Amino acid sequence: MNLSFSKLFYVLASIIGIVAIMYFGKVLLLPICFAMLFAFILYPVVKWLKKKGVRKVFGIIMTMGSVFILAAGVLILFSAQIIDMASQYSNFLEKLKATLETSITFLNNKVQIIPDIESQTILDRLSHLFSDSSFLIISDTVSVTGSFLSFVMLASIYTFLLLFYSEHLTEAIARFTTNSKKESFIQMLREVQQVGQQYFTGMLLLILVLGVLNTVGLLILGIDYAFFFGFLAALLAIIPYVGTTLGGLIPTIYAFVTFESYWYPVGVIAIFWFIQFLEGNFLNPKIVGGNMQINALFSIFSLIAGSVLWGIAGMILFLPLVAMFKVICSHFVELEPVASLIGDRITEVKPQPEISLLEKVKGKFKI
Repeated sequence: MNLSFSKLFYVLASIIGIVAIMYFGKVLLLPICFAMLFAFILYPVVKWLKKKGVRKVFGIIMTMGSVFILAAGVLILFSAQIIDMASQYSNFLEKLKATLETSITFLNNKVQIIPDIESQTILDRLSHLFSDSSFLIISDTVSVTGSFLSFVMLASIYTFLLLFYSEHLTEAIARFTTNSKKESFIQMLREVQQVGQQYFTGMLLLILVLGVLNTVGLLILGIDYAFFFGFLAALLAIIPYVGTTLGGLIPTIYAFVTFESYWYPVGVIAIFWFIQFLEGNFLNPKIVGGNMQINALFSIFSLIAGSVLWGIAGMILFLPLVAMFKVICSHFVELEPVASLIGDRITEVKPQPEISLLEKVKGKFKI
């Protein structure tokens, strides 16, 4: 075996360059990446409308408008329950104080290993924290909402333009390869689009199924705002490995503070554990996992890398981006080992037929 230090240097320099571009270009790349994935999802609908005789511009507007109406309806449902919860903020705070005081008293009386905890000091600090942060919460909410709306507007414009210029962009990108490889290159682009489309379509279906299961389980227990907590946990399931746990923790804390009996939070934990078991072993592999074909090592690595580079948005985006990168690698002989490394099974490298020197000469001079 031979080790080429020049090739190793170019590989490391390329990796460092790509990471630097992704980190410093976060503001520019984030809306483009989201727009690209949304365009992948909406493209089949736009294409179907075009076949029905609808002009492309109107088809894009109709498709995106339908998505916005659906999203607005979901936000209205969530907002109604959030406003109702906000109206009971003071009652919730009093129950939280009472629960915390009871827990501290229990620890002081039953656990002798640690020194006694000053409950009044902690409660005073808690009251001071919530009273001081109330204005900050409102101002931060307004700021985040404004940034989010700007991001949605920018991503929507990118999505519209990507859908409108889809054929032009495909043809332009295909010009980077030779005519003999053009069909194969376009096939690669189709597979990349299908992976992004199947991932987010599967995630939407998974969110719907998990939301219904979570809501039904919380309603059976008698937990208030079951719809909000159920679908919030389902939305957080977009974040692999972490989202489902965090989504179950929120209603558990609410049940612990709201109800006097400890069986309610235990019941919430049991329900979310069972649903997470179903998701991890049956729902996710059948709905989403079959389209990704990424091993667990690189799934976790992409989750951590996305969190470091792009925050929560990176945790959502990096898994489908890695899956699309795997598809690209599988179409290049030099990068097939990378596709095998990322994938959940070894990619078989097609052996190239050996050509003799005489045949090469004949082919070159067309003898």
